Amino acid sequence: MEQNIKQLFDKYVAGTASTLETRQLYDYFETTGKSDELDGLIDNYLQSEQIRDAETAEEQVDGVTAEAWAHIKANLPGDPETKRKILPFKWIAAAAALLVIGMTITFMNMDNKPDVPQLTSIYGSDVLPGTNKATLTLSNGKRFELKDSKSGVSIEGSSIAYEDGETITATDEVLLATIEVPKGGIYSLKLADGTRVQLNSGSTFSYPTRFNGSERLVKLTGEGYFEVSHNPAKPFKVQSAGQVLTVLGTHFNVQAYENEPIETALLEGKVLVQATASKGSVILSPNQLAKFTNGKFNLKNINGQDYIGWTKNLFVFNDLTLGQIFKHLERWYDVDIDYPASISEELFMMEIPKNRKLSEILEPISDLAGLSFKIQGRRITVTKR
Repeated sequence: MEQNIKQLFDKYVAGTASTLETRQLYDYFETTGKSDELDGLIDNYLQSEQIRDAETAEEQVDGVTAEAWAHIKANLPGDPETKRKILPFKWIAAAAALLVIGMTITFMNMDNKPDVPQLTSIYGSDVLPGTNKATLTLSNGKRFELKDSKSGVSIEGSSIAYEDGETITATDEVLLATIEVPKGGIYSLKLADGTRVQLNSGSTFSYPTRFNGSERLVKLTGEGYFEVSHNPAKPFKVQSAGQVLTVLGTHFNVQAYENEPIETALLEGKVLVQATASKGSVILSPNQLAKFTNGKFNLKNINGQDYIGWTKNLFVFNDLTLGQIFKHLERWYDVDIDYPASISEELFMMEIPKNRKLSEILEPISDLAGLSFKIQGRRITVTKR
């Protein structure tokens, strides 16, 4: 056995072989046809790594082999023209054997890990729903990627911690904190005064680590649901682009994404919503919605629970157009949806759990609206049927 081939083989299974070295290894077994030599290398490696044990059942290897064959054409080294040709059997067999080694090692190392969902669907590929995901940045320059295994943060005295008590950072000084929740994310927090805020996908929320002034001022871009601690002596204010909302203690939802109307839905208490560039204002009572667009407020009666369905892991689409529904899906699944400008302006009503794969959300929309979908990575193309 040539020493060089043994070295190339060792580098291949260690994952350190270059494209050129991998090609040399494939070429060697194609031109020599030394399948016994390849078998010996594989057998020696499995024995040396103690991979061949009672748990390495024949059907497991067969499963890995079957999966490997599905990847061979896409992974064989060479130019695109070479990949389209029918290759000699010996060459393919060598490629398959080498590929199976790598996949077998991965298979054995993943023995105790949960199965990864297969992201395929009737529309092509598929997309998983959003998860706990956010970044915390302090005005002293410190930045923290918040754990996806946690659901929220809390300010307690001189520390910022996860809601289960695990400390993120200590802070004796009053700082401005900003939480950014990307598309495909969700996160919650408890402020220093006890106010609770839940932030939806694509949101940015800024707040002081302690409220020392005469008011409690926070800033929101995106969507947040607030349960404000009552304090008549220190009004709570939420500033969004074009409006300021003032409360004493109440429950409300603000949707203030860029380039969209600002919607304030009140569930409990009373709030005053004011335009920052004019004298326009409106006072909301429970189950009322103020939509701020083009410098004006429009008030209407609603079911407030519909507007906080997202905090309970639900999509609640109540009289929304397909364009509006697609915006919600784009944020939660972190995708781009391309649809015809002439798509229906009909209003739809739907209630669907948010923890489903994207294809499961698109299927009822397809049936209701007569649309076809194609999922390619994170781009969804919509066509009329």
